[in-house]
Amino acid sequence: MSAALLTYSERVLDLFRTLPGAGSLLAGEGSLVSGEAIALDRGAWVRFEARIKGGRVADCAFRAFGCPHTLAAAALVAESLRARPVGDAAAVDAASLARELDAPPEKMGRLLVVEDALKALIRRAGALQ
Repeated sequence: MSAALLTYSERVLDLFRTLPGAGSLLAGEGSLVSGEAIALDRGAWVRFEARIKGGRVADCAFRAFGCPHTLAAAALVAESLRARPVGDAAAVDAASLARELDAPPEKMGRLLVVEDALKALIRRAGALQ
């Protein structure tokens, strides 16, 4: 194992290795919405897609470019949104992601990109209701 990998928590490594929710959603019941954010200066881009049915997130997927923390955070968000009411999604923010992933302070900017993509998704999902 290289020294660089030692700076990542086990949670980050697990999510980064498996990337649950990575990809695009297939056609299905409900309304498909997306939210995206990019920060070129941080080398981060995140796009969430969610299927909304009955005011709940029936399914969620993501596509992202960035460091392992960025991808792990996007995977964590996609995983945590499934089956939640759309209004509850706002409880996920960069600070809670940093705590969950044990991310160092210098990664906060990338986690804010994940949060911004989630906020964009929430705005679009809210417009459906």
